[in-house]
Amino acid sequence: MYCRWTLFLLNIKKFIRMLPTIVLETLLFGLILLGIGAYATKAIYGEKVVNEIRVGVVAKGEDRTADMLVRFIGSMDSIRDTIFFTLLSSEQEAREKLAAGEIYAAILVPEGIIDSVLSGENIPATILLDNSYSEMETAVFEEFTRAGARLLTTAQAGIYAADAFCVEKGRKDQIERTEDYLNAAYLSYALDRSSLLEEAEVKAAGGLNLTDYYTIALLLAFLSFAGLSFGRYMQVESGEREKLFGSRGIGNGQRYWIEAIAFSVVFGLLGMAACASVGLLIINKSNSFFQPNGQWLFLLVLWFVVGTFIRMLLQIVGNHAGGIGIGFVVLMAMMAAAGVFIPSAFLPLWIERAGAYVPYGMWMESMAAILQGRAEGKMVVTLLLMAVLFLGIGAVAAVLRKEN
Repeated sequence: MYCRWTLFLLNIKKFIRMLPTIVLETLLFGLILLGIGAYATKAIYGEKVVNEIRVGVVAKGEDRTADMLVRFIGSMDSIRDTIFFTLLSSEQEAREKLAAGEIYAAILVPEGIIDSVLSGENIPATILLDNSYSEMETAVFEEFTRAGARLLTTAQAGIYAADAFCVEKGRKDQIERTEDYLNAAYLSYALDRSSLLEEAEVKAAGGLNLTDYYTIALLLAFLSFAGLSFGRYMQVESGEREKLFGSRGIGNGQRYWIEAIAFSVVFGLLGMAACASVGLLIINKSNSFFQPNGQWLFLLVLWFVVGTFIRMLLQIVGNHAGGIGIGFVVLMAMMAAAGVFIPSAFLPLWIERAGAYVPYGMWMESMAAILQGRAEGKMVVTLLLMAVLFLGIGAVAAVLRKEN
């Protein structure tokens, strides 16, 4: 027992001595990764960012009506921040502005279009498009035109149904009056609308604002990579020292438990200190939902569990350069699926479903609960069971590695 306790204390001392170097390395790596991520985001999503879509409108013979219509549609909440309408004098001017890249599209409104809509003739308008906008902007403009068309289709369907009803009941003399009434009703409804599209609010996580969410996410990412940096100092393979331990009755499985627990204790203290410091800073600098209280001590348990997972991962993949590289890829994939980098609500459905089976999703929820002072005993028990599971899998991997 004395040998095991001595080995445990030696490992604690070893990992504490490494802390300054590991933290500095991870900070430098994090800055590089942040720069790469910012550049990659711009490169990857540059064609997916919706800029202002400028659209010209050419009205033939109905300038006043077209002007009123353009002003009405352009004032809708779902349009005014995305699409900017401007009246043009002629088709020639529209084509010139399209060629110069000053507008994205031009709508050529034919003469008599208002009467044709009311009568059901529906003279089509012509839309000229430029090819300099991204696919995302094209899709947005297309969706707006479809929404407007659906609004018009609904109104016309009601009018046609009323006309058919009047004919069926032998009241053809009431058709004009009925159409006027329905046109006024639909116009009143349209004027009362502030949006063509339905709005849905998507929250990254319940009870968290954006600052809190990404504080938790960045802490998880940063400290996980810091834990991975300890890898090259860990004893994964069996050597002469391990044979000496074996002669004292300390097998590979026990040695793994001693080192893994020692590492996880140091890692847990590091994680708790980092989270508490950053949490207090966020509380002072923003409208955070974090609440300092005694439950913050559970952060030690949370980061202890993360430490056992990282140690298990290194035992499986190895602590050589290739193994640490594989471990990095595994951590990146798990964190991405769990919504560490992008909230799960904005991920493809299959990735969101996969994220439910990786531990980082639960760790994010647990950290949020702890920092907000709403942690439950069930959560702590679940975390401890995860630690036992990771320690067990790691010990099995250590024994199998010795046999191989």
